Amino acid sequence: MSRAETLIKIKEAESKAKELVAEAEEKSKAVVAAAKKESIRMVKEAEDRMKAESDAVIAQEKERIASQRNDLLMSGKEEADKLKVKAISNVPKAKSYLKERFERTIDATS
Repeated sequence: MSRAETLIKIKEAESKAKELVAEAEEKSKAVVAAAKKESIRMVKEAEDRMKAESDAVIAQEKERIASQRNDLLMSGKEEADKLKVKAISNVPKAKSYLKERFERTIDATS
């Protein structure tokens, strides 16, 4: 093989090597881009799942708090009704007491 043929084969090999390197770099970029795209999709899915779970927990807690609030309001209303009944039943007794105190005051000043 002559020196010219050897140089031509070397140039062809170099050219082929450059093509292979360029092709490998393109594939590498494509793989990296696909991996980034997939990781973004996976992160978004995980975020969506976490948001759905947290929304469900928040909704459940809101229900529990609303129920607890209603229970407290009902027991407060019942207690207020009991106190009202007791206060109404004490009105005659209070009137009598006040009348008696007033009469004592009047008697004491006369």
